Amino acid sequence: MSGPPRARPMGRFFYAGILLFFFALSPLKGTLLALAAPPPAANVTLDQDNPAPGAPGVISLQDGDSRLIFFPSQDIFTPLLADPREPLTTIEFFAASNHPSYLQFNGNLAANVGIARWESTSEGVDKALQIGVMGGDFSRFGIFGANTYLIDSDFIVGVPITARIGRFSQRLFFYHESSHTGYNYTTIENVDKDSDFGQEILQEVSSWDLTPYVRLYGGVSYRVIGLAYYPTPQDSLILQGGIEAYTPTFGFLDHLGRGYTSLYLESRGINGYTPIEDFQLGLFFHRPGSYFDIRPMIDLYNGYSYLGDLLFTKDQYMALGVSFDF
Repeated sequence: MSGPPRARPMGRFFYAGILLFFFALSPLKGTLLALAAPPPAANVTLDQDNPAPGAPGVISLQDGDSRLIFFPSQDIFTPLLADPREPLTTIEFFAASNHPSYLQFNGNLAANVGIARWESTSEGVDKALQIGVMGGDFSRFGIFGANTYLIDSDFIVGVPITARIGRFSQRLFFYHESSHTGYNYTTIENVDKDSDFGQEILQEVSSWDLTPYVRLYGGVSYRVIGLAYYPTPQDSLILQGGIEAYTPTFGFLDHLGRGYTSLYLESRGINGYTPIEDFQLGLFFHRPGSYFDIRPMIDLYNGYSYLGDLLFTKDQYMALGVSFDF
């Protein structure tokens, strides 16, 4: 697969969306915790599990100072909400600027399964190390009249190692990716289907919760193996970062929902480090002490496609969608 000349970045049509970021002035006051209970987690999307001593899957260590939890109910590194490649189950509908004549939708099916977590008994998830399995299918479809065709589908699977100390958290994710263009789509668009590939990527992301309601993160990914048409090591480098902000929970929804906004930025060497921007604004509903959440949102994307076989295709769209985590 060969790429076109590297063009200038597309207009930053939604940088104005940054002005929509809203910051909580202060967290809601809750009831006092018992002295023996762990402190509240630093991030609003993360809850203290606080399992009972001797509960199934919990092993006490170091005379009770720490514990090992098998199949924990959540990850100590919370998902990157606006990263289009974050392993979350998502569906979005839109008409992209490069193909406004037909409707498209992203249909992603993904999961993050925790295998084991070591954590401090006194600090809980705010001093912990976890390992798991994470993967998913990231697919895009085109609706041509009465027919729906697969445009591209990427599959990833790998092992994340996550760590948290208070407001700081980190994820190291080594995964395999394979990308496949839909046959009917290549026929319609007269595209040569010669670019399916597989690769291995090592990703590191560090996160800092400025407050329980504002989060900054940044990281780097590198293609360790794969994509022979990447001529230099620089072409295999990916830089990423972003910011998330949340409102306090809504009292009229029994404090299970909140508003959120998120901006994700990415620069890939293969695209000349032209910025990719993904901005989301929506509602966040979360079941305490679990992975489960649901987010209806508006998603604005601008930049080169994040799909493996379409890396040199420009995308610009505003989507309506919903995302799930289980």
